[in-house]
Amino acid sequence: MRKRWIVKESNTDIIKKISSELGVSELTAKILFHRGIKDAQTAKNFLEPEAAPFNDPFIMKGMRTAVDRIKQALNDDEKIFIYGDYDVDGMSASAILVRTLTRLGARVDSYIPDRSEGYGLNVPALQKIAAQGCNLLISVDCGITNENEIAAVKDLLDVIVTDHHLPALDEVQSAVAVVNPNQHGCPYPEKNLCGAGVAFKLSQALAWELRGDDVQNYTKDIEIAAMATVADIVPLVGENRKIVRMGLREMGRTKCIGLRALIGAAGLVGKKISAGQVAFQIAPRLNSVGRLRTAREGLKLLLSEDADEAKTLARQLNRLNQQRKDIETAILSSAVEQVKRMREERGGNLNSLVVSGTDWLEGVIGLTASKIVERYNLPTIILTTRDGITSRGSCRSIPALHMKNALDSMNDLFEQYGGHSQAAGLTMATKDIPELAARFDEYVSRNLRDEDFLPILNVDEIIHPAQINFDVAKEFDRFEPYGLGNPHPVLACKNVRGSSAKTMGRDNVHLSFDIDENIRAVAWNCGNLAPLVESEPIDLAYEPEVNEWQGELRIQCNVSSLEPTAAEGELFPGREELLDVYNFLRRINVSSNRFNLCALVRAFNSETGKNFSTYAFDGAINVFEELGLITIDRDKKTFSMPRPKTKLDLRNSRTFRLGSEQKIFSPPATTAKIIPLTATAKLRFAK
Repeated sequence: MRKRWIVKESNTDIIKKISSELGVSELTAKILFHRGIKDAQTAKNFLEPEAAPFNDPFIMKGMRTAVDRIKQALNDDEKIFIYGDYDVDGMSASAILVRTLTRLGARVDSYIPDRSEGYGLNVPALQKIAAQGCNLLISVDCGITNENEIAAVKDLLDVIVTDHHLPALDEVQSAVAVVNPNQHGCPYPEKNLCGAGVAFKLSQALAWELRGDDVQNYTKDIEIAAMATVADIVPLVGENRKIVRMGLREMGRTKCIGLRALIGAAGLVGKKISAGQVAFQIAPRLNSVGRLRTAREGLKLLLSEDADEAKTLARQLNRLNQQRKDIETAILSSAVEQVKRMREERGGNLNSLVVSGTDWLEGVIGLTASKIVERYNLPTIILTTRDGITSRGSCRSIPALHMKNALDSMNDLFEQYGGHSQAAGLTMATKDIPELAARFDEYVSRNLRDEDFLPILNVDEIIHPAQINFDVAKEFDRFEPYGLGNPHPVLACKNVRGSSAKTMGRDNVHLSFDIDENIRAVAWNCGNLAPLVESEPIDLAYEPEVNEWQGELRIQCNVSSLEPTAAEGELFPGREELLDVYNFLRRINVSSNRFNLCALVRAFNSETGKNFSTYAFDGAINVFEELGLITIDRDKKTFSMPRPKTKLDLRNSRTFRLGSEQKIFSPPATTAKIIPLTATAKLRFAK
């Protein structure tokens, strides 16, 4: 499905002022404006976060009380336990505090629950910890919703809660101290810290109180905090941006033996590490152990003081990460098969997806839900059950639909649920899944229009790559690190001509081509579009950078979206044209199942004598996919043409509806005919 471009609004006067006062290009100033930055000083802090000061940790509500209680425990040689969560943030926060307290001479141990114990503090675990002689427990990345559990063990041990999540309606009152920038009445200015970020600020406070270390110079374990900040997908603005920028620079020379082994396992030793590499190469390895086994093994790695042990543990995480990928692939495959059946049953007209399975791994279904949304661009709920009685689900949405609001409208179906606009989780009776699917689909269809299902590409500026010079391209480096709250800048241009297109990488899956004699473009996973680039104009979304190759500097455009251009006045394929394409695909599929869009377009035009553009042919493919008339395996680059089992209606395809409405001189909707597709031996479009 083609993306809908939305060019962000700007304020020329503010942009010119930032550009002039900061000495940057107006393009850079415009991108800063799109990030909510409207003055030169804020822009300077954003582009140079290292120069901005750390916030005073003692501003955080509860910090002074927490530090005093920990100081007392150190003086009295009390045993301290750190209780963490089972994701990367929880493991990282636990490691930071254990390492900090160990340096301060504490007797410290740690505990992370298994996923089967549920999120947060639980009474049996707290009782077990107290029985081991623990006097003080410090929670990290959890605890803010556990007043009942803390109250239950109040006579057994003192609890300090450090967390970053929003508090429950029942505030924690039984803890010795609560350290959370999001608790009511906390004046701390940075509300977006992750759990490890809060642990890092507690470490700064302890180092100042007990060692006299200047907060502005204390950066011990900041690389661990940076890893967690990226992995927990909190906004990379303000103090978070400072933590990540400084932490990424420390990763290559980290003194944390376990993190060093993890970086080695990811193949990043000696390389400049980006936030993207943390998010997609380092953090998933650590996360996999929490999903498939126990997060305590991940914490053991981060606390290891033995290089050989750390390498062994990191290799185990590598294997677990591959196992996680295999499990995810299997679940995704099963989910896709269910989507195919749903299309058959509904004649292709889908507004939402609710799929379920037995013994699908709870720690993986959220990842699968994200991939399903990426593939179909439909609000999705994936559920799994072990006993056939209770199911747990992960929900992912598209920008136009607020997932939490949707679940609120049917909350009588859930035992538990929670989340936000784009993601949520739930627990429910398995027998009620069909009702959930019906009510969720009805809610989506009632609240969204066809246009809302189009993928959105938010564009910072429409500009041809040839207009980007070296100075401007270099300025883009200053926007890193990228993540939530600071996405990659998106420049875009329609009707671009490329040349010298060639495939690259293993199995030739990637594409590179020239746009200008000094500009090279790289498009990942677009190797099959090389003929398109050579023969037709294209619509590009990209981000420029300065690239050095064999001593030569060139501007490189990293392409995030590449689509065939729709020629001016070009019509969306009509009924007869769709029939021609469908019959061609059925004929060619008898002898070959290879799916290569550009090759198919050339073969179709050669066989029929037509002059179909890639844009028009791709539109036809999208219609057939939505109707279940073609199944494409884009990983294997194959396709099949299943025969329809029921009567189909072209207007059950959202792409056809939108395309028809966008036709030049298209007839009014009231006169448009409904065109059925019948399941006959040879498909015919009814007149």
